[in-house]
Amino acid sequence: MNLLVWTLVVPLLTATIGGLGGPRKFREATMVGGLSLTFGLCMATAGQFLRGTIPAAFGDALRVDGLSALVLVLCGFVGLLSSAYGVGYLRRNEARRLVTPRMRNEFYGLIPAYVFAMLLVSVSNNLGILWIAVELTTLASVFLITFHDRDTSLEAAWKFLVLGSLGLGFALLGTVLLFAAGQGQLGEGMSALHWTRFMEVAPKLHPYTLRLGVVFALIGYGTKAGLAPMHTWKPDAYREAPSPAGVLMAVGMLNGALYCVLRIHLISKASLGPAFSGDLLLTLGLLSVLIATPFILIQWNLKRLLAYSSIEHVGIMAVGVGLGAEAGVFGALLHMTYHSVAKPVAFFSAGTLAQLHSSSDFGRIGNGTFSRAPIASALFVLAALIITGSPPFGLFFSEMTILRAGFLGSHVTATSTFLAALIVLFCGFAFQVGRVVLGPPRDPAERRVPLPERFDVSTATAIVAAVLAVVSAFYLPAPLMALIRAATQVVWGTP
Repeated sequence: MNLLVWTLVVPLLTATIGGLGGPRKFREATMVGGLSLTFGLCMATAGQFLRGTIPAAFGDALRVDGLSALVLVLCGFVGLLSSAYGVGYLRRNEARRLVTPRMRNEFYGLIPAYVFAMLLVSVSNNLGILWIAVELTTLASVFLITFHDRDTSLEAAWKFLVLGSLGLGFALLGTVLLFAAGQGQLGEGMSALHWTRFMEVAPKLHPYTLRLGVVFALIGYGTKAGLAPMHTWKPDAYREAPSPAGVLMAVGMLNGALYCVLRIHLISKASLGPAFSGDLLLTLGLLSVLIATPFILIQWNLKRLLAYSSIEHVGIMAVGVGLGAEAGVFGALLHMTYHSVAKPVAFFSAGTLAQLHSSSDFGRIGNGTFSRAPIASALFVLAALIITGSPPFGLFFSEMTILRAGFLGSHVTATSTFLAALIVLFCGFAFQVGRVVLGPPRDPAERRVPLPERFDVSTATAIVAAVLAVVSAFYLPAPLMALIRAATQVVWGTP
């Protein structure tokens, strides 16, 4: 069994052990230890690729190129952070007697299972396996969204399941149409659905059938990514899911779904040229940024605020790819990297504030949280600065790279609209965060009395994530930068 296979086996074993039950400390150690090992294996697999070896398994059904390696490392990283924060998160809920033995089994089983599904997406060279892996993330998400057993949780899970299933139905139909576009050129057996095989016969694909397949597949996987107008599941799902699961959805699911979108885009680009799928991505990306703008301005819930932030960021990445410039693609993949590092800080600090106040609604939290929870509040302000693209943090540079590519290209009007939306989004997000953290405290009778803030493993994890997010703005390890450039070459150049 090679490294690639072990990268998938370890989180699957971790999920099995965690879901079977046992002493709490044993399962905490198993989850964190298993996902730490998984992250190490992700880096080792990516290292194999950087040394010139293409990791593959099962007849190339699983295969790692530059794009796969980047998404694999980012998903492994966020999985490790989520597990470490999840230990303290669950302990806090146990102290308040909000966790039953069944819920404990679900948590320790579903978090590693979700990581397994994310990693399977990132290494799938076969479009059929890719679809199955995305379906696995959907199943895991449904159970995590209903984790707290509230009426609102069931409603959010049902909404997610309906929209997610509709998106997966579109993606499946798109995959079938892509295969039909091959007109017998793809061969038979499992290898007929390999992405590499599609790229080999791309000039021979039937253009009309291919266009239909690309549209259905992009809409289907775009639903999972949260691209507008298929984004409506995100705010409720983020609000109801436990914060460790919210991080997995905001980073892992987003990166995985965007990976699927890029694979379909590359098939279309090789067969039809860059304009067809590129213009579609540019339109969906710009629409996502524009739709996120008013909802951030009127938002009333901390986690829903982060949901619309995710809709904005996936829109930024889609715009970068859709501009049809190499610099735009590089900016989009750099943005994916910085977003994967920064968004956990926002979710961890927001999750802590929500736990301490027993609610994520602004009205129940009240203003002036800095006086009641200074560590979580300070981290949330820092996260807000980072994810809104404030200089000198990394997302500022990735956004400037995309904007420069847009203004130097043929999409000046779209880029100008994009820039205006980013400015309004920055102001709206700053206003919301400022009034919650630094605003004048409201009458205590109008808000819940918070629990005292304590330094625990969740706080330590959030601080470590914040340090990494700040350091990454000034220094990205050479191997990580090499992966970003290799992924850019896949999306822009020859895979």
